[in-house]
Parts: sequence; structure tokens; C-alpha cells
Amino acid sequence: MAYRYACVFLTVALCATPALSFSAGAPNTACGDMIPQHHTDPQKSAAPYKILLDKKQIKSGEGVTITVQGNTPKDTIKGLLCQARVGETAVGSFDVPPNNNYIQSLDCGNSKKSAVTHKKITTAPNSISFNWVAPRGLSENVKMTCTIALNGGVFWVKEQAAELKVN
Repeated sequence: MAYRYACVFLTVALCATPALSFSAGAPNTACGDMIPQHHTDPQKSAAPYKILLDKKQIKSGEGVTITVQGNTPKDTIKGLLCQARVGETAVGSFDVPPNNNYIQSLDCGNSKKSAVTHKKITTAPNSISFNWVAPRGLSENVKMTCTIALNGGVFWVKEQAAELKVN
């Protein structure tokens, strides 16, 4: 009888392992490839999300508001990792108000606040907005790049917004 209980316990523990993703935000190790450690492959289908910028062009040192939004009310955001990139390099910094309930800044590499990630989200929103500030002296186009999770097992990696011109 004890053997049967041990087998059931082991099966439940192994099945629960994929659910032990990073509910309090992405780790620094996800900064490069932006792939969450969810023990499953990313989706290959088109993401049911939009990444919208409130401006198409800014000057270096200025900011832009980014909104990650589901296409339908069912397309909620349980997890998020976003960076502004020139090529594969994260640039600039995110300005996250301290009382924000959904996101927090993340230091990638030696760059302070170079990404945003989710906090522990109990009620997943359909839309999350945040601000990014271009570094002084930047004069290259930037791609806002995000990994977005519907849940621990369903996520899309490196989704991109329209290019932002910085001069």
C-alpha cells in the first residue's frame, strides 16, 4: 500500500514540475535568448498579442509608451519579458512606477533596468503598458521585443513591435 502512495505522490510531483515556472518574473538568464524556463517549447503559431508604441519616432533621451495587448479578452498576459533591442543587444532603460502591480524592471547583463518582466500576477490582465527611455546618443532603429506567456505552458518568444526610429 505504501508503494502505491509513493507512486501516486511521485507522479503528481513530476506533473507539477512544469508549473513551477518563474511566477515572480523572468530570471536574468532569460535575457539573451528570451526563452522562459517553462520546460516546454514555445508556440510556433502567430501570437494573439499586439505590441503597440505610442510614437513611431523619438529623439535620444526621450521616452515612448509601450502597450502589450491581447487580441481578444481571453488573451490575457500571465508572463512577460520585454527589451528594446538594436540587433540582439538590449538598449535604454524602462521606467516602471513603484506601485505597478504587474511589471518590474530587470537588469540584463551590466545594463540597469534594460528589461521589464512580470511580477506574481494573480489576475492576468489583457493589457500592460510601460515606458522605455532611449539612451542619450542613440541614433539607430530599435525593435521592442517581447516574450509573452498566456500561461506556464503556452508562450511566444521574441515577438516584435513595429520599428521605432531614434535619432
